[in-house]
Amino acid sequence: MVKFIKRVPNIDFLRISRFTVFVSLALIVTGVTSLIVRHGLNYGIEFTGGLFVEVHFDSLITTQEIRSALSEVGLGHAIIQRDVTTNYNFFIRTQLTENVTPELITKVLQEHFPNNPLRIERVEKIGAVISRGLKLRAFWVVICGLFIMLLYITVRFTYKFGIAAVIALIHDVLITIGILNILNREFTTAIIAALLTIIGYSINDSIVISDRIRENLRLYPKTPFPDIVNRSLNETLSRTIITSLTTIFVLLALFIVGGKVIHDFSLALLIGVITGTYSSLFVLSPIVVAWERRFPSPETRRRAYYKEKEERAVVTETPPEVTTPTPEERKGRILLPTPQKVDTISTKKKKKKKRKKKR
Repeated sequence: MVKFIKRVPNIDFLRISRFTVFVSLALIVTGVTSLIVRHGLNYGIEFTGGLFVEVHFDSLITTQEIRSALSEVGLGHAIIQRDVTTNYNFFIRTQLTENVTPELITKVLQEHFPNNPLRIERVEKIGAVISRGLKLRAFWVVICGLFIMLLYITVRFTYKFGIAAVIALIHDVLITIGILNILNREFTTAIIAALLTIIGYSINDSIVISDRIRENLRLYPKTPFPDIVNRSLNETLSRTIITSLTTIFVLLALFIVGGKVIHDFSLALLIGVITGTYSSLFVLSPIVVAWERRFPSPETRRRAYYKEKEERAVVTETPPEVTTPTPEERKGRILLPTPQKVDTISTKKKKKKKRKKKR
């Protein structure tokens, strides 16, 4: 097996996790704040319903100029966004009605900008009923995925590992959604697929670490539980780094040269893989250790008893006390010990018994 780190390191992950918890909280709070400020996610046409038109212009134009042109036909309320990844591409979203068609939008824009040729890149039409159904399905798909992971980890390990793993997965999903919302990316069905992929990837890392913890619990029956967790994290660190780096390199290639269609999908996966690797080291294990400290199992109590017993043994093995010499000893006049009294009566009886035996 190829090892990224030749020797097993001795990193105190549990101590570092006291500081990384603030990093996680900061990322989650920032993402939630962005959701509040922007009034929710930037849903794609699959979830909002309506008409979506992507228009490409040959020269520079502003969203305000497009809005003023569309307002003449009652489309001033339309959502108009500029595509930052492509020059002069704009997204136009509006409610789907009988009068609003892609041909109408094209005609209005061509009349107002005759010197700036345009072409329609993409057109999507989705009804309101279908969009509401997709929202509910997407929500339940993610919830069912988390619930199945909880059952699997609970059956294979313990319920503490299962709940800690689900908390780590929710942590990964929240951070990924928050960063995508900060970057103003569309929340589409492709993002739902990316989130499910992230859940599967993150749980794989958690299972590997949990399995190593269970194995070390058998190999070291007297070692305290926090030390076992730290040892397991250090032993699997090389594998975690190699797996994450190879995955990140592939996702970077998809993100850079994969094209516009999978751009957001690869970005979501890239964020999720990095977050999942981080959570398997600094979220899952610290939660299990904190839970064991608060509500220790019989196995954890037994290990704590052995550790306390060893510490007491070390304390009792104290070196002999060094007494200060008396004034007589300093002058060289060392007093002899007082002679012990000999029990003459008992010695006489012993001699008589010996004589009787000889006779």
